[in-house]
Amino acid sequence: MKNNNNLEKDTAKYRWIKAGLQILIIILLVTVTVIPGALRLLYRADAQVALGHAKSVRLALQVTGKESYGRNDTFTDASQEGGVTESVRKEVLMLSKAPGDFWVLQMSDDGYTVDKFLYCEREYTVWYTRSPESYTVYRREQMTGSEIQEQETKE
Repeated sequence: MKNNNNLEKDTAKYRWIKAGLQILIIILLVTVTVIPGALRLLYRADAQVALGHAKSVRLALQVTGKESYGRNDTFTDASQEGGVTESVRKEVLMLSKAPGDFWVLQMSDDGYTVDKFLYCEREYTVWYTRSPESYTVYRREQMTGSEIQEQETKE
């Protein structure tokens, strides 16, 4: 009688362990399938925000280019940050209210119309091309690597 009672207790105990393991496996499978999709949606939303800021920068560059042309001021300056004069850069950042940074890569022949520029915001980079008008958004992701520290040797 005691052996039969112990056998029933052992069977009930193993039944609970088996049920617990099954629930744990289901939770892990759901996690593995849901997390990548959710991350993809978050990355896409961040890319859309960066694209919107790049479009604001393009409009600000267009406006400041026309203003500079009307005042007969210089617009581009390859020696300055962003490829434009300091005053144009400040005005573009103020007008666009974009948190990232931009660089003018190519100008049209008139010297006041931007043909290509690059906009960077956090891990997103947006490339703009005027003809044909296109925006391409890239996400930087470091796949592997390590920091190499240089050691000074004193002689």
